[in-house]
Amino acid sequence: KHIPLLVEYTLTKEMLSCPEKLKRKNNFAPDSLLPDATDLKDDYKGSNYDRGHNMSAEDNSCDSLGMNECFYFSNMFPQVHSLNAGVWKTLENKERAKAKEYGQIKVFIGSFGEIKKIGADSVVVPAFCWKIIYIIGKNTYECYIFPNDKPVSRDYTYYKVTLPEIEEKSHIKFLNGKSII
Repeated sequence: KHIPLLVEYTLTKEMLSCPEKLKRKNNFAPDSLLPDATDLKDDYKGSNYDRGHNMSAEDNSCDSLGMNECFYFSNMFPQVHSLNAGVWKTLENKERAKAKEYGQIKVFIGSFGEIKKIGADSVVVPAFCWKIIYIIGKNTYECYIFPNDKPVSRDYTYYKVTLPEIEEKSHIKFLNGKSII
C-alpha cells in the first residue's frame, strides 16, 4: 500500500524542550531501510494530497536525526490538506501539551480503508486516519478517527471514539500502552 500500517512513538517533555528549535526543511525522501518501497516523491506530485506526517516534524524539532527521519515516506500517507493543516494539526498541538503536562505520552497513528490510489506506485489514499494518545502515568487512552476528507468540525473532540472502535477498524490491539499486531 506504500503507507505505514502503524507508527508509534513516545513523546517526552524533553523532546520538546530545547533552547533552539531546528527549522523544518521539507526534505521528503525514501527511507534508507526501505529505499525501493518508499521512493514515492513522484507519486504525490499533482495528486492534490499532502504528504501527511504520522510523527510530526515539530515533535522532532530538538533532534536532527529525528527531523530527517520524520520526512521519510515510511512516515507519510496521502492526506487531504484541510485535514492535515486543520484539525489534525490541532490534535498534534494537544499531544505536545499533554507530553509537557505528564512528562511523556505514547502516540499511535494509522489509517484504514481506501479512497483511491495515486502515482505510478499506486500509493493508497486511506479513507480514514486514526490516532491514539496514551497517557502513560494514568493508563488512559484518547482515541480519534478522522475521515480523510474536508473536516466536518474544527474541534478534534468531535472525532473522539473508543479504543475498541479503533481496534476493530485497524485490526490492532492495544494493551497497557503497547500495540499487538
